[in-house]
Amino acid sequence: MKRIARTSVALGMATALTMGMVACSPQGGEASTDDVETIVVGTSALVRPYTYIGDDDELTGYDIELLRLIDDRLDEYEFDFRTSDFPALFPGLDSGRFQVVANNLSATEERREKYDFSVPYIEAVFGIVQLEGDQVDRITDLSDLAGRTTYATPGLNYTRILEEYNEANPEEAVELVYTDLELQQQFQGLAAGTVDFIFSEEVVYQGYGIDGGLDVTFEALDSDSLVETYGTNLYSAYAFSRATDQSDLIAQVDEALQELLDDGTASALSEEFFNGLDVTPTP
Repeated sequence: MKRIARTSVALGMATALTMGMVACSPQGGEASTDDVETIVVGTSALVRPYTYIGDDDELTGYDIELLRLIDDRLDEYEFDFRTSDFPALFPGLDSGRFQVVANNLSATEERREKYDFSVPYIEAVFGIVQLEGDQVDRITDLSDLAGRTTYATPGLNYTRILEEYNEANPEEAVELVYTDLELQQQFQGLAAGTVDFIFSEEVVYQGYGIDGGLDVTFEALDSDSLVETYGTNLYSAYAFSRATDQSDLIAQVDEALQELLDDGTASALSEEFFNGLDVTPTP
């Protein structure tokens, strides 16, 4: 009986080895699935057109589809997208629940102290969205908004800028209404007169203002002034957890992403999602 058992084990090992050789052989054309590491990607799916649930109930958006193109070029990794509330994304990175977050994240110096980031794939244009005919004319500085009311979502880059402005200018402060409303609801609140303006990126304005059929306008703020005064980071990138060593993954993502930026694929994808706007960083 022992001889038969040992023979069965040997045959089983030989069969498994043969199958493994076939899976890894040039004729097979693909690596064994055992060699593919699943990477969990967190996203809020609430920031159209960066990341959102489409009409077909499937996750999509510029950030998502660009990362899927990167995934297509990485044989060793497979990305598994998971949706979560925005406030839970960073704790997810801290704990290692998410290895990557794709959510139009500004790669600020504060965030770089805790997380690693890919090369940037978005260069933002910040500005003020207000109703057509509003009496706030020629907005060129945050001080033009003193006494006005706007929504503030905790943790976002816009909120931090407005909070720092208020701390430095208490007598000309902007009234912040802290909320967890989705962007669509915030823009609807603007249209209803609940707030006076929304601090936004141009592409978000396109997605929720223009595409939303609202009678609103966008006034770009001085990007250089925002950078010099508030240390605003204009560049968005994918964030990586430091719970485990991901240096190899980051290197491969950066290489594939840079190729997509250099060959124009990222620009074409940007124009598809942002009504013809190319949001990729200026070379």
